[in-house]
Amino acid sequence: MADQFVELIGTAPAGIDGGTLTFVRGSLYTTLSIWKDRHDRSAFGWMVHTDHAGLRDRMDGFGGVGIRIDHPSPSGDVGPSDVPPAACYPWPAGSAPLASEVTIGVTHYAPPCLGFVRDSHDLGLLLLADSSVHRDGVWSFTPTNDEPARLAKAILLARQCGDQGLERAAVDKLRNRGEEPVARRPDYLFRHAVADWSRQYAKAAGIDLSDLAELKRKYPQYPEIP
Repeated sequence: MADQFVELIGTAPAGIDGGTLTFVRGSLYTTLSIWKDRHDRSAFGWMVHTDHAGLRDRMDGFGGVGIRIDHPSPSGDVGPSDVPPAACYPWPAGSAPLASEVTIGVTHYAPPCLGFVRDSHDLGLLLLADSSVHRDGVWSFTPTNDEPARLAKAILLARQCGDQGLERAAVDKLRNRGEEPVARRPDYLFRHAVADWSRQYAKAAGIDLSDLAELKRKYPQYPEIP
């Protein structure tokens, strides 16, 4: 099936490992994964995820530093959801060809999914987005409950790349949202969650985020970006 996907996409991957196709563009490492439904082995789906290659291995335990790109189901549903997509397609029996809805979906949506993230700066902006970003009929997966984690990843990415513009945008959002409660406990604030994630990310990636970890203090000093 992976070979059939390659034919439909029209672009040769850097590698194929089982049902995973890998594409590399500069600092971006993108995978298209074909997966079977755990409860219904006769159904399958596919999804695309783009990571920053330089942080991918170090941050593997946290899902990398990247974004998932979703596409419409055969029903045409284009509503972003915080719930992972369900398997949509029938697994072909034996040597049977792929169903028409599979070929149509892959042909139309795989290329824009694979090229969705433009560069590392764009990846950081997608991580900072308050809601899903739509482009060419597909969209980024940005659940609201992981905004503090995504913001901490955006700053990690900015420091990895020396991208002051991206870090400035992240700090601006942090200052605007820092005092908002993010849990059932009203005293656990957005900046507290960013601080907690930052401590874990710094240890994994070996990048200094100690100024973010200090945001757990009662009167925080937000990072200053030149």
